[in-house]
Formats: sequence, C-alpha cells, structure tokens
Amino acid sequence: MIESYHKQYILQAGPGQKRCGGNYRVRFGRRAGRAVWLAGLTMLAGILVACDPVQIVEGSDTHVSIRYDGVANGLDAATQLAQKACAEHGRTARLRRTYYEGLGVGERFAFFDCV
Repeated sequence: MIESYHKQYILQAGPGQKRCGGNYRVRFGRRAGRAVWLAGLTMLAGILVACDPVQIVEGSDTHVSIRYDGVANGLDAATQLAQKACAEHGRTARLRRTYYEGLGVGERFAFFDCV
C-alpha cells in the first residue's frame, strides 16, 4: 500500500523564522538580546584589562628595549621608563628606533641607547 500524502509531515517554519524566501533569520527575545550585549561588553572589558603595561624587555648600561601597547600606553610612557632605566647607570635615554608587530592593536617596541 502506498502512503498517502499527509500535511503534518511537511516541515513548517519555526516561530523564530521568516515564513517566505530562502533567507531565514532567527529572532531572539529580549533576554537573549541582553545576554548578547552583556557577552560583548564582557569581552571588550577583558581585552582592555589584558593590555600589558609598559615593560622592559631587555636592558643594560648601554641600551634598553621597551614593549608598550600603543593604545593605553604610548611612546611617552616608554620613554619615561627608559629614562628611569638609564638613570640607574647615570645616563640618559635616546630613542634609536621603534618597531610595530602584529595587526590591529598589536605590540610595539621602542629601542633606546643610554648615552
């Protein structure tokens, strides 16, 4: 016996989908929208907190290398730290060159000579 065509076997669009066209969109309720905003805000706060402060990568009495983020701490903060590091040896810091690594925010390096 051949089964007859039954309407209940036809897949119907869910309550969160558009009923026409092939471009379906899921609709979220108010609470889901708030959860998405909260997750995005939490991720943004985590990124800002994870930014490293200015720190010395390598240093001696003749040179010092500083890593900084370039967003919260710029070249001025790196220069101040280099001046402190060179002052321990009775010298002053002079910027030799800067180096930028990575896409977007990335890491920045400043190389100073102690003269």
